Amino acid sequence: MYENLIFSGYGFVTGKHKVSNSDIDKLIDNNYFTGLDKERITHSDKFKAVKEKLPTVEPFDYMAEHMMGFKTRYHVVPFPPRAELYETAESSLDLLVGAIQKAFDDSGVHPEDVAAWIIGTATPHEMAPGIAETAKCFFTQMDNRTQTMTTTSACVGFNINIERAVSYFKSHPEANHIVVAHTEVMSNLLLNENDFVPFTTFGDGAAAVIVSRVQSDKKEGILDVVNYEDMAMIDFLGADRKGNLIMDPRRVKWRAVPNIVRSANELLEKQNWTKDTIDLFIPHQTGNAIVHSAGKKLDMPPEKVFQEIQYEFGNLSGASIPASLAYLKMNKRLLAGMKIVTSVTGLGGELGGFSYIVPEKSGFTPRNNDLENKIALVTGCTGGLGGEISRQLADKGCRVILHYNSNADKAQKILSELPNQQLKHICLKANFAEEAEIDTLIQQVKNETKELNFLIHTVAVTGSLSKASEVSDEEMEWVENINHVNQQRLTEGLTDILTETVLFTGSIAQDAQFSGSSSYVASKRGLFGFASGYARLQYPNIKCVYYIPGVINGGMTEVLNDAQIQGSMLAVGQKHLIPLKDIAGRIVKSMYIPKVANVRTEYHGVLTVRKDGYTKY
Repeated sequence: MYENLIFSGYGFVTGKHKVSNSDIDKLIDNNYFTGLDKERITHSDKFKAVKEKLPTVEPFDYMAEHMMGFKTRYHVVPFPPRAELYETAESSLDLLVGAIQKAFDDSGVHPEDVAAWIIGTATPHEMAPGIAETAKCFFTQMDNRTQTMTTTSACVGFNINIERAVSYFKSHPEANHIVVAHTEVMSNLLLNENDFVPFTTFGDGAAAVIVSRVQSDKKEGILDVVNYEDMAMIDFLGADRKGNLIMDPRRVKWRAVPNIVRSANELLEKQNWTKDTIDLFIPHQTGNAIVHSAGKKLDMPPEKVFQEIQYEFGNLSGASIPASLAYLKMNKRLLAGMKIVTSVTGLGGELGGFSYIVPEKSGFTPRNNDLENKIALVTGCTGGLGGEISRQLADKGCRVILHYNSNADKAQKILSELPNQQLKHICLKANFAEEAEIDTLIQQVKNETKELNFLIHTVAVTGSLSKASEVSDEEMEWVENINHVNQQRLTEGLTDILTETVLFTGSIAQDAQFSGSSSYVASKRGLFGFASGYARLQYPNIKCVYYIPGVINGGMTEVLNDAQIQGSMLAVGQKHLIPLKDIAGRIVKSMYIPKVANVRTEYHGVLTVRKDGYTKY
C-alpha cells in the first residue's frame, strides 16, 4: 500500500465584473491606455495573415488574443478600476473564502478535520494578521487550535505552499487534511498604470485545494515538488511600497522561459516521464510569449499545453495552477490516472512546479453534525426567519425549542418538519406582550434543559408603521414590550443556564429609516442598547451577537411598500433582496463560527454587530 497525498477537492472563484478585450480597446481609442501602436500592427505581415483568415479582426484583438493569448478577465470592480470602488468591492479575503468553501463542498472534508491552513497572496486585504489566520475563522469553531501559515508570494506562492504541505504531513503523522490556497486582486495594483499590457494580462481570482492523506494500492497524487529562486528577476517584477505594479515584460520573458523549462524538465526526469507519456503540462498562465516559448523548448505538443485559464480569466498569479485544476475538474476533464506536470515562475524570481497523478478516488463522505449535543431556543418560530433558522439548526444536529405566540397550527407544522426528529424538538407558547407569560416560558425552558447553548431572538412586531405623531402610547408600549422589554426579561431570566451565544435580530430600519416606523425603530434601538450592555456584563462567558439583516425576500417586506423597500436598500447600499434561506444560514453560522462570509462585522465594545446585505453605513 502507498501513502498518497491527493487533491480531494478544488475551489475557484473570480471577481464579478467581466472585462472583455473590447472594453480595453475602447479605452485605448480614448487615450486612457498607451503602449499600442495600431498603425504599426496594421502593416505587419503577421497581422495581414490573420486578417485574411479572420476579416473582422482588429489590431487590439490581434495583439491581445492572438499574440498575447487573453480573451477575457474578471475584476472585483467595474472597469476601469478606480481607488474608491475598492472600498465596497470584494477583497482578496472574500475571494479566498469563496474558493475554500467550494473546495470543502467538492471534497466532503469537514473544516474541523483540517490540520493546517497554508495560504499565499501578494495583495492581502490588510497588513496583519496574515490572511490564513483570518480565513480559517470563517470555517472553524472558536476552540480550534490548528496551525495557519501565510506566504507573501505571488506567481509561485501556491507551489511553495504545496511543498510546505508535503513537509507538514511528513512531520505530523496525525494530519489527514490541509487547506492550500492562493488569492489575488491584481487589478488593485494597476490604479496608477496606463500601459495596456498589464490590464490585458491580469485578472482577480482565488483558488484552493484540500490536500488529503490517503492509502492506495498504487502511487497517486503529489509525486515531486521543486522550488527555487532566480535572483536575476528580483528587481523587475513586483510591486512598490504604494502597491503599484513593477513589470518589465521583456526582462520577465528573458528569465521566465528558461525557469519554466528548468522546473518542468527536472520533474519529468524525476519520474522518468517524457512529453509523450504525460497527459497535460500546466504552465503558469502568464501569456503566449512565455508559455509558447517554453512549450517549444520542451518540445511539448501544443495540445498538451493547458492555457484555458489564461484565455478566459487572465493571469491569476499564484491562483493560476489550482484554478486550472479546478476548471478541469468542473468540466469533468480531470480523469483518473492522468499524469500532470506544472511549472511556474514569477515575482521575486521564484520558480518551481510539481508532478501529479490524478487519483482513482478523491472525495469523502460529508458530515453535518456541527451542533450535535447542542440545544437552542428560537423565539418567533412561526415567522419566516425563525422557522428557517430552526430548520437549519436541527439539520446540524441541534435540539430546538420552538417558541410561538398564537399560530399553534403553523408552529406544529414547523416542528413536524424539523430534521433529526429523534432529538425531541418541542414547541412552547408565550405572548411577548405579557410579563407573566415570559416568566412561565423561562421556567418551562429550565424544566426542559439544565444547559441552553443558544438563544436566538427573532420575535418581533412592526406596529402600524404610522407616523410618530399618530402612534398612541398604548401601541408604543405594546411594540416596545414585544421587541425589547420582554426579550430582555427572557434573556436575563435564562442567563444562569446559557453557555454559548445569544443572538438578537435587529432591523435595517435602525439605519435606513423610512417614514412611519417610529415605534418599531424605537424598540429595536432599545433592544440594541440592552444587547450592548448585556454583552459587556456576560463577557467572556457568553458571546452576544446583534444581527441586522438587510431587506429580506420575504418577512418584513410583505408589510412595506416599494418606496420603503427601495429607500432602505439605497440607504445601506444593498444591491438586491436577500433570500431568506441565505440570511438564516448566516445567522446560524454566527452562533458558533467566529466570522461569516458576505456580512459586515463591527464591534460595539464586546458586542458583535453583523450587517447583512450592507455595503455602506
